[in-house]
Amino acid sequence: MNQAVPTVRRRGRPSSATGTEGGGEVQSLDRAIALLEVLALADGLTLSEVARAAELPTSTVHRLLTTLERRGLVGHDAATGLWMVGIGLFRVGSAYLRIRKLPEIARSLLRELSHGVNETVNLSLIEGPHLVCVAQVESHAAVRAFFRIGGDLPIHASGGGKAILSGMNLEARRAWLGGDQLQRYTEHTHVSRRALQADLAEIAERGFSIDDEEHTPGMRCVAAAVLDEWREPVGAISISAPTVRMPPERIADLGARVREAARRLTTQYSGR
Repeated sequence: MNQAVPTVRRRGRPSSATGTEGGGEVQSLDRAIALLEVLALADGLTLSEVARAAELPTSTVHRLLTTLERRGLVGHDAATGLWMVGIGLFRVGSAYLRIRKLPEIARSLLRELSHGVNETVNLSLIEGPHLVCVAQVESHAAVRAFFRIGGDLPIHASGGGKAILSGMNLEARRAWLGGDQLQRYTEHTHVSRRALQADLAEIAERGFSIDDEEHTPGMRCVAAAVLDEWREPVGAISISAPTVRMPPERIADLGARVREAARRLTTQYSGR
């Protein structure tokens, strides 16, 4: 006997919404958004250039641009004939900057990465001289890396901390690191600025950091920085595992995965 499958209604949507609505108004909206995307990629385009890039008739493009101009979303320079994004679009976009929260944006990506590598994945932010874990997806392995949400690690002796430091300018690094001598946690910890700076240069070149038992014996980590719209680090994604499951020959693959995840999160967070 077949059972009826209940329909799950998503919050914020009317019960009749199917996601495949048609009609001229929806098509016009889609085309208008496409024009905004075209203009966002240039410093100014003529009407014919916009139409060509959007693959739409010139008359249609002109009608849509005129409507968008009335709303302040695009601007038109009468002297040059060029169309460009307007200040109204900046106001709309800046609303995202007010409400964006990195842990919420990262949630699905962290889960995807963890399931892909079957290891613990963390999202961390710098707070004072420490790296603070703000989101985590644990591995299902019997023996796994675990860090308490809200727990902190020293920035010079953690994969996430070093990934963030590698993206900072020298003045910012000095401010975060403090004195010349750094605290030792294991025999692998960098305890001098010179040794750490050499490692940070390699991290910047490679695109991901490696914590080789520098804070906790028996644990390794690879991490990559997440950047904001100014290309400054705001956090880091890391993959952590016992050394027996993260041997040297696996580091390159995991490093490439965390680097790609950080790149994707950077795009989602900053739009770049």
